[in-house]
Amino acid sequence: MQRKILTYAIAAMAAALMSLSPGEISDMVLKADLLEDEGKYEESNKILFQVLKADPGNKDACWMIARNYYNLGEEIPHSKETEAKKLAYYEKCKEWSQKSIDNNPQVAEGYFYLGTGISSVVLVQGIARNLNKFKEVEKLWLKTLDMHPTYSTPTDNTQANADFALCQYYRKAPESSIMKLLFGTRGDLDKAVKYCGEAVKILPNRIDLVKEMGVVLTCRGVRRGNQQDIDAGKKWLAKTKTMEADTKIDRIDQEDAQRIMDNPKLACGYSRVQQEEVTEVKK
Repeated sequence: MQRKILTYAIAAMAAALMSLSPGEISDMVLKADLLEDEGKYEESNKILFQVLKADPGNKDACWMIARNYYNLGEEIPHSKETEAKKLAYYEKCKEWSQKSIDNNPQVAEGYFYLGTGISSVVLVQGIARNLNKFKEVEKLWLKTLDMHPTYSTPTDNTQANADFALCQYYRKAPESSIMKLLFGTRGDLDKAVKYCGEAVKILPNRIDLVKEMGVVLTCRGVRRGNQQDIDAGKKWLAKTKTMEADTKIDRIDQEDAQRIMDNPKLACGYSRVQQEEVTEVKK
């Protein structure tokens, strides 16, 4: 009897989801988006999975699920003990980004988060052993910008995210000509500073962007022996401490900004995932 009641309840729930109006589905997507902004990633995904049951072709649900999985991975401090768990979240980010692209190829966010998922796996596994992935990631993020994405909230913006990602990309990728010869791309600190500047113009109050502006200027200053860049970078890093931290990731970024101020030599190899600077590329 209990099994029958449970079956009827599940069927009734499924029917209710299938009968949702477009307006109700839009409200659910908005609620999931707001939960993500509050750092409630698992709660956000629960709603998004319901959205997909009601509207399997929804243009936003898959990439938003990918974004939540990426953020869940970012919240976990990197260590040998946590590596597998972080990788699992980043792989989920890749999986759901690809679903977004397959179902809605006109939506730029799918390409952005696929590049983000791949790059996050690269950072966990190590840059030196994954240099062959760099060109693919660069193409995905440049494609995101070429599609002129329009998604924007007071704290999130796909264009700014792609600019931010490309800044980190050109800071972390080796600058050597051998890198360009072997893999078709290479790092470029001037490009990195330019892209981060574009991101900060769009979202000047986001801690991760302000932090990265400080990191990339410090990196360029250290690598080129330019004290002016180092001093400018320190000002940006110090600014993060005056900003309100709304999420666990914000607090991690504030702590990391202080670490870079204390030791500027960490800037070029810095990421939330782990410290790794690769300057030489072997044939």
